[in-house]
Amino acid sequence: MTTKRGNLSIAGAGKATGGVYERVTISGAGRVEGDVEAESVEIAGAGKIVGKVKANRVGLAGACKIVGAVTAQELDAAGAWKVGGDVQSNLFKAAGAGSVGGSVQAQEFSNAGTIKIAKNLWAQRAKFSGVFAAGGDVEASELRGRGAFRIEGLLAADRLELELSERSWAREIGGERITVRKRESFWGWLARWWGRQIELTTELIEADEISLEATVAKIVRGKRVTIGPECRIDRIEYAESLQIDPKSVVKEQVRV
Repeated sequence: MTTKRGNLSIAGAGKATGGVYERVTISGAGRVEGDVEAESVEIAGAGKIVGKVKANRVGLAGACKIVGAVTAQELDAAGAWKVGGDVQSNLFKAAGAGSVGGSVQAQEFSNAGTIKIAKNLWAQRAKFSGVFAAGGDVEASELRGRGAFRIEGLLAADRLELELSERSWAREIGGERITVRKRESFWGWLARWWGRQIELTTELIEADEISLEATVAKIVRGKRVTIGPECRIDRIEYAESLQIDPKSVVKEQVRV
């Protein structure tokens, strides 16, 4: 993989071997066997690369798949796409129903729809709407989420803003400023009508400034804490101020 070999284009059910190319375009059920390095890689339909991909831009559309890791300046994905390994990209933009079999590292992370990351997400700025799942930690300087999420590890951001429209869960949540709100929408009303509770459940929330709604937690620890409606907290430890909505339940509160 040391010499440029022009462009690679596969349509239909064609096959090719990996290598170094200027541009790679795969459509239909096209398949590339081996690692690919190119200026741009575009896969549409049921296209597949069985190997790693390194490119300036990677575009995925449809039920396409990259079996290995992806390293790119820009990853733009839509449809039922899959990446089997880690993703490292300055700009990660996705929609539809996608999955990553490893971790994601990005400067800018944006997802609309459903995404499942098997391991960790590290980003400078991250936002999602819809359904978000991670098997490890999620860390960002700034994170905004709207919808539902399940994070098996730590959810941490200097500035964290969450709008809940479904039941969500994270093992622990930390940062400097954390805001959790329940989002009123048609789908949220429908979920309640079916008896599904819209709430965030976690073991620990720790930050300087905390504002919560519809949150169930064992421990909340911060300097300035505001507990809005529909919260159930076992213990609150605060340093400066504490406000509790009468529609919430706090079993224990301690000024430290």
